[in-house]
Amino acid sequence: MENKRGYLLPMAIIFVLISTTLGMGILYLGGNEQIAAIKRYHKEKAFYIAEAGINRAFAYKKANESWHPETNPISFGGGNFIVTETVQGETIIFTSTGNYKNQSERISLFTYRNPGSGTGSGGVFGNGIFGSQSITLYQNAWVDGYDSRLGPYGPSNRGNYGNTGSTGAITLYNNAHIYGTAMVEDGPNYLTLYHGSTVTDSDLYHSFGNPFDNLPPVDVPSDLESLPYPVQGDPRITGTYTISNGRLTVNNNKVITISGGDFRFKSITMNNNSIMYIAGNARLYIESSLTLSNNTQVIIRNNSEVIWYLGNQGTTFTPTLANNSVINNSSTVPGNLRIYVASNTNMTFANNAMAFNGTIYAPSSSITLANNSQFYGSIVSKTLTLANNSSIHYDVALRDITFPESPGGGAAQPGPRVIVRWTKPDWANRLQ
Repeated sequence: MENKRGYLLPMAIIFVLISTTLGMGILYLGGNEQIAAIKRYHKEKAFYIAEAGINRAFAYKKANESWHPETNPISFGGGNFIVTETVQGETIIFTSTGNYKNQSERISLFTYRNPGSGTGSGGVFGNGIFGSQSITLYQNAWVDGYDSRLGPYGPSNRGNYGNTGSTGAITLYNNAHIYGTAMVEDGPNYLTLYHGSTVTDSDLYHSFGNPFDNLPPVDVPSDLESLPYPVQGDPRITGTYTISNGRLTVNNNKVITISGGDFRFKSITMNNNSIMYIAGNARLYIESSLTLSNNTQVIIRNNSEVIWYLGNQGTTFTPTLANNSVINNSSTVPGNLRIYVASNTNMTFANNAMAFNGTIYAPSSSITLANNSQFYGSIVSKTLTLANNSSIHYDVALRDITFPESPGGGAAQPGPRVIVRWTKPDWANRLQ
């Protein structure tokens, strides 16, 4: 009996040790499984938080193209998400990172909207910049976009919105860039890139529709055509000037102010540091020539809306904007200055001219931005040339404005933003 008790005691000890080991193993495995389950749960939460962020971004952008993701994380579901956007013409890629506890997940959403055709808001300025026969960018010239409703152009207010179209050809030389969509009607042979030039996105078989397929002419309003010329001493024009038979001249260092209203001039000539202020809503019809030279300025004040009609169909018009002359729309809202060129002419913004804020519609004319010129707004012309280091910053706010005098009615209106595809984490990986 004693021998049996001696045998059972070691067996009992071994059994206890085995049971203890198994129990500790089960506890260990259970603990690890619990930790893994919590980790998976946190990763799932992070994923769904990221998904919420990207759905929110898409909804906001679809409702308002001027919306941009916040730069700070947004709290949601006990964690947070932060969304970034990459703009490639009309393609926008949203990337949302969801964070929960110590886990993060990332989702990308590719979206697109068709630039569209037909009528809509914005008139002829509603679809970027346009040259019916050609657009040419030379060395280091570029086109991009911004939204004047968000403030001045700058690092936080610029992007790939510089849509550029032609029913003829678009050519870029030597490190020129279009930050937006280059749209040509007849295929890849009509978009040419040389020596480091780039385009963010290309639409090589774009159908523009009216009014761009056949740019309508500029019709000078009949009430402006029939106005008498202003005379010396007109109470709406103050300062030092001379006017004779409709020819307004402002000479060296002199200053005049136009208080607003409708005017018909034969010509306007400004020389050597002279200044013209326009301090109220105004329409100016200038029949034969506009000369701004040697540091002269036309300054539009008080958020005034100013419309200029230059020349007329079948007539000759001579524009000269040279040597740091400037038309300064001080509101920095390009839509507040609208220039319609009715004649067949060539208009050059000369070397080192100060920045221009406005819109130009010149369907039968050639527009050139000479070296280092900057233009904020929109240009529609027969041919458009950007010389070395010049730039156009298209104001996307023009898409949402209807100007009653705009030739041809509404312009090509972008379609709704749609989802192209998602990029999500692999489900299997999220369960590990």
